[in-house]
Amino acid sequence: MVPFLYAMQAFKYPILKLTLSLIIGIILSEYTTIAVTILLGAISFMLAVLVLIHYHCKKYKKTLYWPSLVVVLVMILLGVFVSKIRDVTFSKSHYTHLETLRDSQVHQLEFVIKKRLKPTTYNQRYYVQVLRIDSTAVSGTLLINLSKKSTPKNFNVNAKVFTMAVLEKINPPQNPYQFNYKNYLKRLGIHHQITLKNQIVEVFPQPPKTLTGYAELVRETLNKRLQKLAFNPIELAFVKALFLGQRQDIASDVYADYAKAGVVHILAISGLHIGIILMILLFILQPLLYFKRGKTIRLLFILVTLWSFAVIAGLSPSVVRAVTMFSLFAIVKGLKRSSNSLNTLAISAFILLLIRPAFCFDLGFQLSYAAVAAIIIIKPILDSWITFKNGIANWFLDLLKLSVAAQLGVLPLSLYYFHQFPGLFFVTNIVIVPCLMLVLGLGIIMFICLTLYQPPEFIIQVLGWLIQFMNRFVDWIATKEAFLFDEISFDTTALVFSYFTLFVLGQFYLKKSYKHLMLLGICILSFQIVAQLIPALHAKNSFIVFHKSRHSVFGFRTNQHLEIHHDLESLKTQRILKDYKIGAAIKTQSTDSIRDLYKIDDKLLLVVDSLGIYNINSVKPQWVLLRQSPKINLNRMIDSLHPKLVIWDGSNYKTFQERWKKTCETQNIRYHQTSENGAFWVDY
Repeated sequence: MVPFLYAMQAFKYPILKLTLSLIIGIILSEYTTIAVTILLGAISFMLAVLVLIHYHCKKYKKTLYWPSLVVVLVMILLGVFVSKIRDVTFSKSHYTHLETLRDSQVHQLEFVIKKRLKPTTYNQRYYVQVLRIDSTAVSGTLLINLSKKSTPKNFNVNAKVFTMAVLEKINPPQNPYQFNYKNYLKRLGIHHQITLKNQIVEVFPQPPKTLTGYAELVRETLNKRLQKLAFNPIELAFVKALFLGQRQDIASDVYADYAKAGVVHILAISGLHIGIILMILLFILQPLLYFKRGKTIRLLFILVTLWSFAVIAGLSPSVVRAVTMFSLFAIVKGLKRSSNSLNTLAISAFILLLIRPAFCFDLGFQLSYAAVAAIIIIKPILDSWITFKNGIANWFLDLLKLSVAAQLGVLPLSLYYFHQFPGLFFVTNIVIVPCLMLVLGLGIIMFICLTLYQPPEFIIQVLGWLIQFMNRFVDWIATKEAFLFDEISFDTTALVFSYFTLFVLGQFYLKKSYKHLMLLGICILSFQIVAQLIPALHAKNSFIVFHKSRHSVFGFRTNQHLEIHHDLESLKTQRILKDYKIGAAIKTQSTDSIRDLYKIDDKLLLVVDSLGIYNINSVKPQWVLLRQSPKINLNRMIDSLHPKLVIWDGSNYKTFQERWKKTCETQNIRYHQTSENGAFWVDY
């Protein structure tokens, strides 16, 4: 009980309140268009008011409470302000400010390769730093899609590239409730992409000029040395993911197994990895405490090691974030400052968000801080419930407590982003975390040896055996599908209510009073209403024409039932339907074949397929849907049927779609093209 009281006292620290206020401001910045000068003026005015109030209270020995609200407002405005000025487009040199930038226009481009991404079926992908467009020096980041057919050779990181291409806008999702890749890239500061197929591309290798450039050079050097070691491809992919932050070579089915088992987080370098490395270093360097200035030497060694690991891992945002957080913990522990752990966590978040406000929307940031905060708050409660006298048994029990605490902390986020809950997460973590500790410990020794000479053969063999064991165990857990609860509908409102309920539950545990019990009951009841009753009450009748390349998929939603009309071979692997069912809280579904005629509310929809038949006696449809590239004269069809709307989906040839688009524009007929406008969706 006492450790929990200690954790909850953090809410009385100003830094936690300031951090929460800053986060609110960063979120509000997404929905506000206030000018930076106005924000700066408002913040300056409020700070001046606070200074005057401080001197007034000091002079007349008064205590006022309302200025605390002004401080909160200042932090909210500061969150909006830093979000605006940290946006890449705020810089006047950013390429989006070019007056000569036009859609569909070819530009001369000069850029430097920053990062290689996981390739797609047809393209290699990179993040690049643009240096010059045409004859103008600019700044900014682009996404590059390099065709594997036209240019099979990869670009090296830090290489300078000259080419000519069109800057393409990144499209929003084409179907309802899909992952918004456009927003994801926007928060990374990426607003355009280019595709390189048959263009002339000149590549000039060059030495790195930035810290991240040197980090990439170190990674490439270590990567080449790793290729010479006796790892099989699967083992090598894991070593590169766990130590170099390169997940490109991990097979998609292996990744899916780790997600089903609830341990997908170990495949990306995060707070878990840095925390384990910190724990290993604290244990190994324990003897230094017996020497004079041993504490200082140990702290310096830990900081150097952690940041060296960050450099080896490529200084990616997730790695820098985790190392910053645990470096602060190491400093507080090394200097033996009396500080609440939750308070220290809030300080690290505050610093990171001031430097990079976009971290607030980063899934890794949210999961890392939610997990660590939950461990700080919940694990002391679990410790007060049960402990073993046997050291080994208690160590495994601690692992279980850490796993349960972290899982409770990230559970709402996991449901919100992944819509699934792995029921065997505690079993997986008890086995995988000790293995991961051994892998990281042996891996650090291996990389130290790798920088000097050849690592011992037995280290390579043990590492390979551990990785194989982890994969087999995770694959076994993933087959227990009865314990995987997926396709769970969980929206933003449910996310907010769930965390508020957890907070009130903590308050009730802290002080078991009638007031807290009533508040907890209201929260639980409200959460049930939000999660279950509201989706049912807001259910609508809808008609959706999904965008699917080479196929036609129609959805008829009636309350929480979805009837799917399609020409697909199977629906099991269709992500677009799974996303829609989760987002729309669909409970049941049925299937049927595609018909020629539909009644959509008071509208008649005629479906014209490859046969091209549209002259049906006594049928005058208001809407016409074209599918499977019918060879028709659209002008004649419009003159014959006089439709108010023409729709065509992704099953049609692109050349046909372009011709139909021009015809509709000429005839002044409203049209909807799913490849450009996304899914056609109407509620009735």
